[in-house]
Amino acid sequence: MQAQPEKVSLRPGESFACRAFATPRFTSPFHFHPECELTLIEASHGLRFVGDSIERFSPGDLVLLGPGLPHYWSNPSGWHGGAKSIVVQFLPEALGAAPELAAVRRLIQRAGRGVHFTGRACVDAATGLRQLSGLAPLPRLLSLIEILGRLAGARGNRLLASAGYAPVFNVEDQDRLARVMAYVNASLADGVEQREAARRAHMTPAGFSRYFRRKLGHTFEAFVNEVRVGRICRTLVDEPNRPVAEIAFASGYNNLANFNRQFLRRTGLSPGVYRRQHRGQ
Repeated sequence: MQAQPEKVSLRPGESFACRAFATPRFTSPFHFHPECELTLIEASHGLRFVGDSIERFSPGDLVLLGPGLPHYWSNPSGWHGGAKSIVVQFLPEALGAAPELAAVRRLIQRAGRGVHFTGRACVDAATGLRQLSGLAPLPRLLSLIEILGRLAGARGNRLLASAGYAPVFNVEDQDRLARVMAYVNASLADGVEQREAARRAHMTPAGFSRYFRRKLGHTFEAFVNEVRVGRICRTLVDEPNRPVAEIAFASGYNNLANFNRQFLRRTGLSPGVYRRQHRGQ
């Protein structure tokens, strides 16, 4: 995927952008910008791409991205469930150089690899973000600093992109990976073959395997399993009366025991528990 540069527009009197989005699905491409970005997912499910990190996301997902870090949120093919998010974008220098902000500056440095938050600080930050756009300019800036300060002291956080990540995509990569992603999305139910993915990328199977891992930091098999489990997670919630075994087989798993192991490994829950916990989202 070729990361596209994005221009962040500010309104008069703003030092940072705070926007609430509500669309049928996430449509932004893999992109980057010089601003930091704090993104809260209010509604939607799918895969979150941050550098070479690929993970599932759901409502409540909160990440801080450093300047220049490529990212995007992707809904499953055919998704029409809606997508809501709150996005704050700011240049690090907009916060000033006060010594009281040393912890925030350290957080922004860590955000060069993307930081994912959970726990109480995440809940408090989400509440603050929902109120941010309704504030006057000065209280809005102070509130952002307070939110970042809380996150800087949060225990429930982890880095996303790998330590050695560097965006090395070019136009050829973009076209090649777009063909592969289209094939994966269209073939999950019938079975995805790495040999066929390699053919669509115009590469040998061995060369494709090395290429995919180098570019995305994951094996092709691991990526396919992430996409497959992500789709199953959404189906479990959207179709609460559909048998789990039927969903698994329709998504390309031929062995129910293997499916249960893969699902537990990637979500930490059994399909039944996942369905009960996410009912109503």
